[in-house]
Amino acid sequence: LVRMWAAMVGRTTMSPDVDSSRATLRTLLYTALAGVVIWRWHATHPPASPPPPSSVARFAQCDGSSPVLVGTHHKSGTVLLTHLLRDACRALRWTCVFNHDGGRHCASASEARALGARICFLQHGIRFQGLAAAPPVAEGEAYRFVHAVRDPLELVLSGYSYHLRTTERWANRPERRWNGTTYRRYLNALPLEAGLLAEMRHSARDNLKTMPRLHARVGARPCTLTLRFEDFSRDWEGTLSSLWAVLGVREAAQLAALARVSEKHNVYRHNTTRGRHVSSTSSDRRTAMRQLLRHNRDAIARIREVRRQIGYPRVGQEGSA
Repeated sequence: LVRMWAAMVGRTTMSPDVDSSRATLRTLLYTALAGVVIWRWHATHPPASPPPPSSVARFAQCDGSSPVLVGTHHKSGTVLLTHLLRDACRALRWTCVFNHDGGRHCASASEARALGARICFLQHGIRFQGLAAAPPVAEGEAYRFVHAVRDPLELVLSGYSYHLRTTERWANRPERRWNGTTYRRYLNALPLEAGLLAEMRHSARDNLKTMPRLHARVGARPCTLTLRFEDFSRDWEGTLSSLWAVLGVREAAQLAALARVSEKHNVYRHNTTRGRHVSSTSSDRRTAMRQLLRHNRDAIARIREVRRQIGYPRVGQEGSA
């Protein structure tokens, strides 16, 4: 189109006295046509949205010398996160405390500092102390936090499958509330739906209560990483990048070392044997379990309330009604 108009202008017969006018007209036509072309290109090629800020940028403001407190809940990825962070601490040569191991009590930022611990890990994260005691400014400088959460419905299903075969002492100790038997035997004696509802009642006193409480204490802090268990399967590398970022690891050599030691824990690769704390329940049975809870009005109402409290979508893998 531009060339056509240029040819027309070029063939226009004009006197020598108006050569400058012809040149001006040609320039105006070129400019107008170029503007139209550019306008049409932008109309059909809208600019891309700016990318979200990276985890490195997000946590760059955090005090890199502050301890990192890691709080989990039963079946929210505790074992996987323990393995990842133990190997990370060894690779980085950090002092880290896991569940008061070695007789070292570590349940607060001040105790972590006293022990010289870079990471303080509690599998019952609700037991951390002093999380909301300081003013906001001081609190932001006091510690960083990693909170491991999981979709509450999936957490209940995983807990049910795990407790059917658990060897944990508390679940194999007879108690009156389980009709004088153990929790494991009690669950195994129930039909599927009744067993799931029993697990719901158990979880309601445990992780379905503590996840929202801990999230309310630390979730809004700028130096908190809320780590969803589902993120590991959706984006293994991206999730670990966020984890390393909140730990303050920036150097390429250290990141490469962490990538090497963490890869063996990636149970979501093809042809990988799952660990003992990753559910092996068949997909058909898991689907049936989801539907049983979805159709129980009280159970699904509680699950959706917990989802709301910890920032999950209202509907999960069970689907909508």
